[in-house]
Formats: sequence, structure tokens, C-alpha cells
Amino acid sequence: MIIMKKIPVLFVLLLALQFHTSLKAQSPDHKDVVFTAWLNSAFKLIVQDGDIQTATFNTADDYNSGVYEAHGIVPGFTTVAMEATTNWNLKIHAADFSPVTGTGSIPINNLGVWCAATGIHQFGTEVKCLYTSIDAALGLTNTDLVLIDLLTDNSGDQTDNLFVLHWRMGTMNGSMNAQSMFKQLSDGLFSQGQYTTTVVLTMTEIP
Repeated sequence: MIIMKKIPVLFVLLLALQFHTSLKAQSPDHKDVVFTAWLNSAFKLIVQDGDIQTATFNTADDYNSGVYEAHGIVPGFTTVAMEATTNWNLKIHAADFSPVTGTGSIPINNLGVWCAATGIHQFGTEVKCLYTSIDAALGLTNTDLVLIDLLTDNSGDQTDNLFVLHWRMGTMNGSMNAQSMFKQLSDGLFSQGQYTTTVVLTMTEIP
């Protein structure tokens, strides 16, 4: 009887040893995944509104004094925003107005623009612009001119870089054409009719 009692005890011990060995064989195995994120420079120029403009000359006063916001151009301004991870500048140019109906061409410097900063970045701090009032309006040219430039650091999103471009035509302000549209019309540079051009805005990264 004593011998028979020892057999089951030894059997239980053997099972316990096998279970312990099995647990040791299932220990965790670790592997690593290396993850790399590349943050490259990103630029985006957004025209929020005012991408279609019309200047209408109906009266002698229009031809003599020009037209601008609430005086022939609807809506008279363009809102632009820039999203940039690094610094930037904005250039502008356009070809002379070409006839749809009419003859000759209207010199592009009859079209003028001045800028207002409405975002967090302001002129004189993060950005600079030489054309921030009616009297200092920029007369457009056929080649690129810097409209808004870097001063300190102008990287940021649309809340940082938000600007309004105010258009004028034939008003002879700033560097715009010094002759009235009436004088140019009477001199035969162009006739009555419909004319068109495309203003090109170019945003460029500053390293």
C-alpha cells in the first residue's frame, strides 16, 4: 500500500515540472519598427474671393478720374491668403489689356493696386509692402514686381497671412499711368470697346 501511494505523487510532480518548462519556453519576443517622418516645405496661395473683376467706364468723370471700389469695379478687391512652412514673397504682373471688341491696347499701368494686411502678420513687422495706401498704389507692369515681401518671419497659415488687394483703374495714383483714360482714348491708344487681361500672382519661397 505504501508503494502504490508514492506512484501518483511522483506523477503529479512530473506534470508540474513539464508545465513549468512549457511556461519558460513562451516568454515574450520583442521587435522594433523604425518610423521616419519627413516634413518638407509646403506652399499654397489661395484666392478667397474677387478673382473676377470688371471696370466699367460710363461717364466723363469715369474717364477723367478713373474707377475703383463702389465706383465701377465690382467688388473692387481681391482677398488672398498664403499657407507656408517657410518664408515667402508675392510678385505681380500682367500683360497690357487686349481688345475683345475695339482696337489698340490699354497699357497695363492704368491698372493699380494697393494692399491691406488683415491677418496676424502685419506690414512693418513680419511683412512689408510699399503700396499700402491709395496714394501709393502700384501701377502694374508686364514684368514681375514684388508686391508683398519678407521683413522678419512670414511663415504661417491663412490666419497669419491674409491680405486684401484693392484695385483701381485710370485713377493716376502712385506709379499708375499719369494720363487719364480720356486723354489716352483721345490720343488713339485704344478705342471704345471691351478689353481684357489676366493678373498673375506668384508666391515664391525665400530660403
